Amino acid sequence: MIPSEKQTNRPLSGNRAASQGRATAEAVVTVMAQCLGEKRPADRCLHDYCAKNHQLGSRDRRIISETLFSVLRWWGWLQKLAPEKFVEAWKAGEKELPVHSSDWSGVLAAAWLLENRFELPPAVMFLLRDAGLYPELFQNVAADTPVAGRRRYLRPFFQNKVMPPLTMEELLPAWVPAELAPECQVDYGQLVEWMQRRPPVWIRTQCSDLEYLKRQMEDESGGAVRLLAHPHMPNAFCIRHAGANLRGLSAFQGGAFEVQDLASQAVGFVCAPRPGQQWWDACAGGGGKSLHLAYLMKNRGCVEATDLRAFKLEELKLRARRGHFCNIRMKEWQGKGTPSAYRDRFDGVLVDTACSCGGTWRRTPDGRWNTTPEQLTEFVALQTQLLAAASGAVRPGGTLVYSTCSMFRRENQGVVEAFLDAHPEFVLTPHDAPISGRSSSGMTQVWPWDGDCDAMFTAKMTRRHQ
Repeated sequence: MIPSEKQTNRPLSGNRAASQGRATAEAVVTVMAQCLGEKRPADRCLHDYCAKNHQLGSRDRRIISETLFSVLRWWGWLQKLAPEKFVEAWKAGEKELPVHSSDWSGVLAAAWLLENRFELPPAVMFLLRDAGLYPELFQNVAADTPVAGRRRYLRPFFQNKVMPPLTMEELLPAWVPAELAPECQVDYGQLVEWMQRRPPVWIRTQCSDLEYLKRQMEDESGGAVRLLAHPHMPNAFCIRHAGANLRGLSAFQGGAFEVQDLASQAVGFVCAPRPGQQWWDACAGGGGKSLHLAYLMKNRGCVEATDLRAFKLEELKLRARRGHFCNIRMKEWQGKGTPSAYRDRFDGVLVDTACSCGGTWRRTPDGRWNTTPEQLTEFVALQTQLLAAASGAVRPGGTLVYSTCSMFRRENQGVVEAFLDAHPEFVLTPHDAPISGRSSSGMTQVWPWDGDCDAMFTAKMTRRHQ
């Protein structure tokens, strides 16, 4: 297959493609320098950059975003192609990294090829040619080439230099294998292969007439949106959306669905709340899981949603109003001790704690390079504190669920085992894993290959009757 300048939108002229290519390079390198130097999330850095550069149109922003996250996903290899001064400053831990966008054309074009995307937009085709390369160099490549086989795509970019060794292990930080749960240490290559795949978008529907919703979304998007139902998870749909703005659809604005990863949806089914119960989502954040609990409770009973960040609860308030949920109450909680009004009160408590977010590295590849083992130690201390504090709100016979979007044992099984040792009034609760249907003794680690989703850990416990 040969790269093509085919574009669904109006084709760009040669001058416009060159201008967009240079603007893409300047934006991506600037944002990468901020992200990797200042250890800030890439999406926030990109948002700030676009806010300061109003001249960038929607097509410009889309190309910049896709290029940026592709480079970060393949940075383990692409850093060997990147300017030496930038890489040396990054490895030295410097906060200000040198920005010379003219040296990055090859890196940015290579990122698109490593993604197995060979119909290159004109701006990326300009970058390929600016690096002194041509489409003919990439004949006989297949769209289903596994990760290990894509190393050869980079050979032309090194031109007269000897291409350095490129290993699968380099695509994730060197400290990762030692931190994984034992079952994944057996086949680390499988994890790397999945981490290099672009993640799909999952939605959770909140309406009764699913067939009508599907037709409405497909018709309103002009056929750009296609819904594929998960075989085991009710109301979970994988979206093929071809660039459509899902949040602009009337179905979203009317509360008919929420964008939520499949692994995150599984947490609600592990909780298994019943209508009329009292549940506490202790670390609610933006409220995706609070909304799911409320939906499973059929808007009856109560979900108490707390977080230490008031602005996140404001976001939840808007989402609850849009979804027509009247059984969610919100308040701040600093995570230090069980509130006296909550003690022994709830049928169920969900503790979805702050974590390394390693399980989301397909969607947030910058996290691979900005997370350190030392941060895991800090997260474990916080997770231990939050789980112990929230557990005091579970009534005898009630349910306690601990979850993280992490794949690291210290944050997951390690925290739960330490908690159970310190709190013998709680025991693990066997249940079936929602995505795979496999039986669980109480702790479940979801991997990307289980459902083309994030990695997610859940532990379900019951408080004994005294």
